[in-house]
Amino acid sequence: MKKEILRLQDVTYKKQNTIIFRNMTFNILKGEIMGFIPMNSYGMDELLDVIVNNLPLYYGYVYYQDKCVNSWKEEKHSRNRICLIDSETSLVNGLDVLTNVFTLRAGFGQEILNEKMLTMQLQPFIDELGVSIDPFMPVEKLPAYKRVMVELLRAIVAGYHLIIIREISTVISEDELGKLFDTMRYYTGKGFTFLYVSYHFEEIQQVCTRAILMSEGSINLIFDKEQIKKGISEDNYIDYYNHVSQRLLHRARGNVPTAESRKEVLYVRDMSGKYLEHFQFSVYKGECLVIQSLDTRMYNEFLEILEKEGGFKDVDMLVEGKKVSDYRTRKIAFMKEEATQTMLFDDLTVRDNICIGLDRKAPNIWLKKRIQKSVQEEYYRIFGEDIFDCYINELSDEQKTRVIYMRILLEKPEVVFMVQPFKHAGTPHRMQVWELQTLLLERGISIVILAMNMSDSLTIADRVIRISRVDGKMVTKEFTYSQFAELPMSLPWVGFFDELKNSKEEL
Repeated sequence: MKKEILRLQDVTYKKQNTIIFRNMTFNILKGEIMGFIPMNSYGMDELLDVIVNNLPLYYGYVYYQDKCVNSWKEEKHSRNRICLIDSETSLVNGLDVLTNVFTLRAGFGQEILNEKMLTMQLQPFIDELGVSIDPFMPVEKLPAYKRVMVELLRAIVAGYHLIIIREISTVISEDELGKLFDTMRYYTGKGFTFLYVSYHFEEIQQVCTRAILMSEGSINLIFDKEQIKKGISEDNYIDYYNHVSQRLLHRARGNVPTAESRKEVLYVRDMSGKYLEHFQFSVYKGECLVIQSLDTRMYNEFLEILEKEGGFKDVDMLVEGKKVSDYRTRKIAFMKEEATQTMLFDDLTVRDNICIGLDRKAPNIWLKKRIQKSVQEEYYRIFGEDIFDCYINELSDEQKTRVIYMRILLEKPEVVFMVQPFKHAGTPHRMQVWELQTLLLERGISIVILAMNMSDSLTIADRVIRISRVDGKMVTKEFTYSQFAELPMSLPWVGFFDELKNSKEEL
């Protein structure tokens, strides 16, 4: 019988007089990879905080390595020896790998560092990972995958018995994710345990031996190994599954237009850099194109080109046949990653946040009450709520998302680039994003999604272009809607297209 590494027993957590989760009970066994699938993000941050940092409990007990480390009867202030590896780095920039792995961990007592000795101690761990890492490289210069490996190294060297990995597929490529899974399996054989948190069951199926399905702060189901292989049934996933499957079925029967039947609105004639080699692609009126980079360096370079101040210096872009040099034409819009946190001004009203984007089309819009009233009425007509005079920091995440998309709707660009629009999104948020993206497409605004991880982009895509590097050269492969079943089965929702193809549904 396997030993328990972690157990939550009837844990109830209360925050600002609100019960976040009630009677939470589950265990994680030594040497296993436990999956965790949040149907939405509610309570997820607080649950991990309870596990790692022993937040005060309203009721229940937390056991770690056979010891009660937290109880509703008494407050615990110590942090558990548990590592959390997230999409955001926990390494200290400005310091090298060696310093981050050894000298910043708890219990390191040397005042005078013997770098040669520490390097010799570190090298066997690096060799185990099978990745080339310079111990003296500043961590901020590491690519995303090596950064994750260094965080894993730090946990292994420190002897952390439980390692939590959360939504890491949003920052590393498919191939790198596969390597990470192999590394996790290797270390479970050496007695380490993992909790792998992902919104996508396809990832859970690839690596986990058991999995927890959580919704609204409650555990719906704990899957065993056989159930994971079988997949999530409609009964347990019914609202989400039905919404997406009906959406895809409707599109499959709706004669998805081909590129030949659409007007070309954007032609990227040449995008070049250190890793991108004369990349070119077209975007058509009212279509959604997903560009998935299988190489983190190419992804970052693509993003840098789009975000570079002073215009498009490393790319030749034509909108409706005319060259554009920057975003000032408003023919192209750009939605940043986690847009509600990066594209809104909290201390301004909804009115001001929307009008900022319209100022070039309607100069001095703040002084024109008639235009403001028209914008307010348009927002109400679409979303049915009057929040025009509210400040951004008073809004819910869903309302903030609507403000972002409303700004784009009113700007009426020909094309909008979106960077990983589903990142960190729970199920209700993803469903909202789909509907808002559909609204843009129906208004004739084309969408280009730039992604490392496909996430749910396949449910809105008309075409997919996958870019990678093989033997030092750039490789591009395009998939039309009718070819989506040919994409790797590890991608979310590919199985549905395979079912459609096998059942001879018209695509």
